[in-house]
Amino acid sequence: MRRWLRTGFVVGAIAMAWFSAPASSAQETPDGREVYLASCAACHQGTGVGVPGSFPPLVDNPNVADAEYIRDVILNGKSGPIDVNGVTYDAEMPAQPQLSDAEIDAVISYIQAGVFIPADTVPVGEGGAAVGEKLFLGRTGLENGGPACHACHSAGTHSDLGGPTLGPDLTDLALRYGGSDAVAAALANPPSATMQPIFADKPLTDQERADLGAYFGSIRTYTDVQVDLLWILGLAGAAILLGVMFVFPKRNRINYLRQLRSRS
Repeated sequence: MRRWLRTGFVVGAIAMAWFSAPASSAQETPDGREVYLASCAACHQGTGVGVPGSFPPLVDNPNVADAEYIRDVILNGKSGPIDVNGVTYDAEMPAQPQLSDAEIDAVISYIQAGVFIPADTVPVGEGGAAVGEKLFLGRTGLENGGPACHACHSAGTHSDLGGPTLGPDLTDLALRYGGSDAVAAALANPPSATMQPIFADKPLTDQERADLGAYFGSIRTYTDVQVDLLWILGLAGAAILLGVMFVFPKRNRINYLRQLRSRS
């Protein structure tokens, strides 16, 4: 009996080890390079040199030595001017809450190692604002089948009647990001956690990003003067109503009231 118990215990131990092996091997450490190229390279570039005036370089950046600083920027984002080696960069980095702790640790190690590899993307050509506007409105479809920006966002003169409300107004996008090139770079990996799954398998082409960047750069002048058409129509309607009430003869109003009273 004891022999059977010992045999059963050994067989059970072997079975547990056998079935637990795949689970442990599945929990592999994330590849820092892959995380960087997917979530960081769009703005900081595959080479880590950033975008002049907009996104700071990670190469020879003294802040990179502070792992907690990098972690805080990844989790909470960062906006406003930042000085790196005497050069000022002024753009907005969105938070990356979709990254797990393991992925953040991996990308921090990759960034601190400083061995950047160029991203496998085709250089972006010169963009056209007119083409970008058509892409924004959906008058020209996106090559990979993604939805038009205007389905969720308003921008520039395309904000009548309040425009779409699912996403924020993008009129000052180029102003916030630091220019058309910076917007084109950021669109390689959409900064919004809502947009990322939508465009995961329907990415914008390099030329589409350039054209959209050019369009957003062309509408920055509309940022300071934006009047909601609903307010204009409301004020105009109120003025017309008051005008009619003022012009309508008072005597006729009194006679009309008397007729109503006499009928009652």
